[in-house]
Amino acid sequence: MTELERKYKMRSKNLSCCRKNRGGFVLLSVLILGTVLISCATAFTWFVRIQVRSLGRQRANLEARTMAQLFANNVINLLGEMSNQFKSDNPTQRWFQPFVINMNDLGIWVVQVRPLDDKFPIGNLFLPDKNTLRREFSKPWEEMWDKLGHRELAMPVLDFLDKNERPRVGGVERESYINRPPLDISEMLIMSEDITPEILYGGNGHKGLADYCTVFSDGRINLNYAPVEVLELLPGLDSGLAARIVSDRKDKPLESLADVQTLPGASPRTAIQLTNLVTFKSRYFELRIESLQTGDMPGGVAFNIIFDRNSRKILRWEES
Repeated sequence: MTELERKYKMRSKNLSCCRKNRGGFVLLSVLILGTVLISCATAFTWFVRIQVRSLGRQRANLEARTMAQLFANNVINLLGEMSNQFKSDNPTQRWFQPFVINMNDLGIWVVQVRPLDDKFPIGNLFLPDKNTLRREFSKPWEEMWDKLGHRELAMPVLDFLDKNERPRVGGVERESYINRPPLDISEMLIMSEDITPEILYGGNGHKGLADYCTVFSDGRINLNYAPVEVLELLPGLDSGLAARIVSDRKDKPLESLADVQTLPGASPRTAIQLTNLVTFKSRYFELRIESLQTGDMPGGVAFNIIFDRNSRKILRWEES
């Protein structure tokens, strides 16, 4: 074999090897590309599914919010129209019991409304000058702080709430004080030097300021809904009489101070002492609307709404 033939044979062999290697590389590239395309297709499919589910949830939440608004409007208007037809708002009235409403394709709903005005009116403690504490609240206010174990805060908190910036005897004024009624009971935490979450909300079996006070009050306390810890601080109502009111109002609600005066244990002056302090009807109400899982409607969606019956306006709307 000549030198030329040997070189030609070697070159042919090298070309053959290159073709084989190139074929293997192309096959590997095709496999990698196929894997990438399949991964992309899978990821896109999951993305589409997530978007569809998200849109479905948004649509369901929008429908739930619309239903809650519909229920709220009807409840507010109904209670507004009934306001003058009854002498009291009390636990025996069936419209204050939970209602289960089946809306077919729109799901099953539980609706319950509860009167407020059931605690000390922290936004209405003062006379029209917004500085002088109403005399009827003077003693209950101090006794409440005794119950909380922080008598030293009785005057500073009044300075926190009143309109002026002059400290009262035993009080103090700080730059952080809002000097106006709070929009929410949690706003009391702004007074960080004195009020702590434990003082405000209680804990370990102890009551907190929020158990005694509310911002949703017309200035008087509904005896048919006030908790026993609030009732027993009112003048003329000791712990025994307060417990009797809580027990009896479940079957025989109070409609006037004359009813209070007839209770066993009431003194001849009880009704007089409670004048300007108590009421038997509420202005503010809490409405809870909850949807149950049915069909496409999400379960466990709840709306907590507070409204003013007099103005028929929603004051707070919370969703959970």
